[in-house]
Amino acid sequence: MIVLGIQEAHDAGAAVMIDGRVIAAAQEERFTGLKGDYGFPRQSIAACLKIAGVRSSEVDTVALATHNWNPVLTRIKRNANFSVADWVKEQHAYWKPTLLENRSVIYHDLFKDRSDFSYDATYPVDELMSGYMNAADMKAMREIRLQVAHRELGVPLNRIRTITHEDCHTYYAYYGSPIREQALALTCEGFGDYSNGSVSLFNPTGRTELARSTENHLGHIYQYITLLLGMKPVQHEYKVMGLAPYANERQVAAAYKVFERIQTISGLNVVYDQKPGDLYFHFRDALEGHRFDAIAGAVQRFVEEVLCKWVTACMNQTGVRHVVFSGGVAQNIKACKRISELPELASIYVCPAAGDTSLPIGACYVAACEDSKRAVGRQIEVQSMDTAYLGPAFSGSDITTAIEKGRIASRHRIIPHASVEDVAARIAEGRIIGRCAGRMEFGLRALGNRSILADPRRHETVRKINAAIKYRDFWMPFTPTILSECRHDYIVNPRELESPFMSMAFDSTPRARRELTAALHPADFTVRPQILERRQNPQYYDLINAFRKLTGVGAMLNTSFNLHGEPIVLGPEQAIRTFENSELDGLLLEDTLILRAA
Repeated sequence: MIVLGIQEAHDAGAAVMIDGRVIAAAQEERFTGLKGDYGFPRQSIAACLKIAGVRSSEVDTVALATHNWNPVLTRIKRNANFSVADWVKEQHAYWKPTLLENRSVIYHDLFKDRSDFSYDATYPVDELMSGYMNAADMKAMREIRLQVAHRELGVPLNRIRTITHEDCHTYYAYYGSPIREQALALTCEGFGDYSNGSVSLFNPTGRTELARSTENHLGHIYQYITLLLGMKPVQHEYKVMGLAPYANERQVAAAYKVFERIQTISGLNVVYDQKPGDLYFHFRDALEGHRFDAIAGAVQRFVEEVLCKWVTACMNQTGVRHVVFSGGVAQNIKACKRISELPELASIYVCPAAGDTSLPIGACYVAACEDSKRAVGRQIEVQSMDTAYLGPAFSGSDITTAIEKGRIASRHRIIPHASVEDVAARIAEGRIIGRCAGRMEFGLRALGNRSILADPRRHETVRKINAAIKYRDFWMPFTPTILSECRHDYIVNPRELESPFMSMAFDSTPRARRELTAALHPADFTVRPQILERRQNPQYYDLINAFRKLTGVGAMLNTSFNLHGEPIVLGPEQAIRTFENSELDGLLLEDTLILRAA
């Protein structure tokens, strides 16, 4: 059975599943260069079908993630195009008059005809541009999407369907995990088809939804605080999370009072306790005079405490101790760390890119479970996500072409067939090297194949990467890839929770604070590791192991290979461009090492 999963809203992308196994997945932003791109993901679809070796005519089910979908936001590609100023304008020019002043404003008129925007032109939705979340418009949009998929793919309409947003999240959370006993599947996000928080009971025979809420606004609150701190919502929440541990406890406690009575737990749901008239303007006014870092610390504490109370209530009322978590809020690794420390918990698992980026994979899981008997006459046994290396690879000729096109040999030194020992030695000497090799990772985290690598012992590395390569905020931590056999040297993990995809955080050991100083959070010394076994990525493992033999350190600093505000690189051409526009010391394309001329 062949399923093609498609996500067309923000973080558009595609995935292909064959007989219950995810074969390929990619995000459209990697091909277009527009971070968080929207719309029909033609290039992702083409790449995934090519990787899987199938034609669209062979697909049994095309699964479009989400039923109810806002045509206006797709036309203007909101999350991808918006600057911080645009997000602020949206609050003042649309939400304030609409929610607080009872005035009618046409949302599309505020953001149309912008020369700096990349607009979507795939969907014929001009007649749907006068509303925002109008139910009739969204129903019409669903039919348009089905027709567009039919036209673009040549697949009969009876093999194309939309999948409930929440189902995509929960099926991905459970079936993508290695857990196969009974588990609680929680979603927490901005909004889905019918909720922004849900609780389901999962076992191998299927899902039973126990509760849902439209009042779970943890995601919205964090989003608005991100904006009030001058950062981009839906992209820079991780910066707020990274800032939070720096705050003074007394000042956090003062700011926390603004948050503590907003949300509470009722039964199995997160609901309002004391509901303000509007979240954004409430927090804007209530937090006036509080320090920026205290605000970050307070919203992080608030989210952690509400989530822990929610998970505890769910476990107590169901008796189930295994938890899988999805939706945008599940990407808050520090909150997941707090949940993992709950004494009642047996295990927690968060799949990679647990927000809407993973919806096409979730749609594949739903379709495989629900459609397999109809499509191929048998029940498909779906398999967990055992790898995130699901994107395209490239050939030696691609490397040669990119080097020649960029005239690299005239400016830099090229070492063909560089050994892992040679590369490891240069990193141990303090060189910072971008690695572009093998299949591209799916999701938000680079896992060695599209990564910038450095010696984790050298704290001066942090300043160089932040200032001269990634152009990141100074307070943001870096992360390590740790060889599996060395994990106990560096992380405190008494429950032996799995962390192959950098989706969990842990406390660090004293040894880690000596040997991984550049790859820990500088304020609280927590660590968000990729725990690597050789079977998962032999070439990357061998490079770190060579570094270990030289230095005694079984880990390496690993951050995503991109410039700030840009997607992670796709292949050699984008890698060379990033190398040329930064101060990386070297670039490794498979085993071709390019060293910057002195």
